[in-house]
Amino acid sequence: MWFCMQIMKERDIVGAQLIRRNDEVTLLYEKIKVIEMATHKAEGHYKERLKDIRLLKLEIRRLRCRNNTLEKKNQTSDDLRLGLSYSADAASYVLPIR
Repeated sequence: MWFCMQIMKERDIVGAQLIRRNDEVTLLYEKIKVIEMATHKAEGHYKERLKDIRLLKLEIRRLRCRNNTLEKKNQTSDDLRLGLSYSADAASYVLPIR
């Protein structure tokens, strides 16, 4: 009789431990689910930022190209302006008559 009571007492203790462990496992699965959802959402934001970075790099490349083109045009117009000033000086130069 005492042996049966001891076994039933241990069975109750083990059953209570099992219930606690199951509750812990359930809680851990819920935490994993929340973390997976947050990770998935963060991954989406990360991909959006990568896309933004790629677009900004393209924009930088386009602006640098435009800047180079404008610098070349500016240099050309400076050269033309300088050439016109030499032409104006030459046109105003009067040759002495002999």
